[in-house]
Amino acid sequence: MNVNDLVPVYDAATDGRAIIKSLVITVLLWVAAFVLRALVASYLRRRGLAPTELRRLMATTRNLILFLLAVATATVWFDELRTFAVSLVAVAAAIVIATKELIMGAGGTFLRTSARIFDIGDRIEVNGLRGDVIDTALFTTTILEIGPGRIGHAQTGRSITFPNAMLLTTPVINESFSTPFMIHTFEVPVLREHAVAAEETLRQACTDEIAVYVDDARHHFETRQRERGLEMPSLEPRILLRLDDASKATLLATVVTPARRKGWIEQAVLRRYLTAPSTLAATSTAPPAATG
Repeated sequence: MNVNDLVPVYDAATDGRAIIKSLVITVLLWVAAFVLRALVASYLRRRGLAPTELRRLMATTRNLILFLLAVATATVWFDELRTFAVSLVAVAAAIVIATKELIMGAGGTFLRTSARIFDIGDRIEVNGLRGDVIDTALFTTTILEIGPGRIGHAQTGRSITFPNAMLLTTPVINESFSTPFMIHTFEVPVLREHAVAAEETLRQACTDEIAVYVDDARHHFETRQRERGLEMPSLEPRILLRLDDASKATLLATVVTPARRKGWIEQAVLRRYLTAPSTLAATSTAPPAATG
């Protein structure tokens, strides 16, 4: 194609009537998209869905409508865009550089969707940000912060919105908030001379606290093993001993818990452990009397 071939196309694209027609169609498309979104949102609210399911469906509907609207708008203006494509190569390169973060955000959304990294309702941690996902948009994700720190399991009352570009460069920890059961690990510091006795006490505390959940957890993991071919984890509490220095040790407790109650289970185990007779005896032992 030479320059002379582009002249008729350019004349057609710059025709006033063609531009007005494209503008009218574009406005109608946007109006139709907003009306459709309002109708779908009204329909979903009338269905009486659970809050998490309602947010998930509304976010999915919004993103789908925006995608279809973008495709339709690009189709309407295709001839005009094609006409100026040759002369806009340099401008396009500059736009790509200027909108790098937006492109990476869209890429992060594609990665999240295609790999099913997380969904609305999941509890995730990204670059130190931890919370329950309440909204997923094209460029951002919003979570309700959970804390304090990594050991807390209560909402702080703050929402955090981060760019989806982070999903391309930062590992995402999904605590499987929407999964019924999970394996949870926590630490208990002890004095080295009491480590062996404390190990048995902590194991018994874990066993007593999770006893009511073991049968349901076994059914869940057996189903997952059949459907996904994943190995069946041990449902018995496991205690690992780690020596920190000459006088201190740490007990690493691993237990199966309901995903939504792991914080409560951990606190209940610690309280049962601390109030056990052997623990009280170890902490209340009087120092040896002085001799002289």
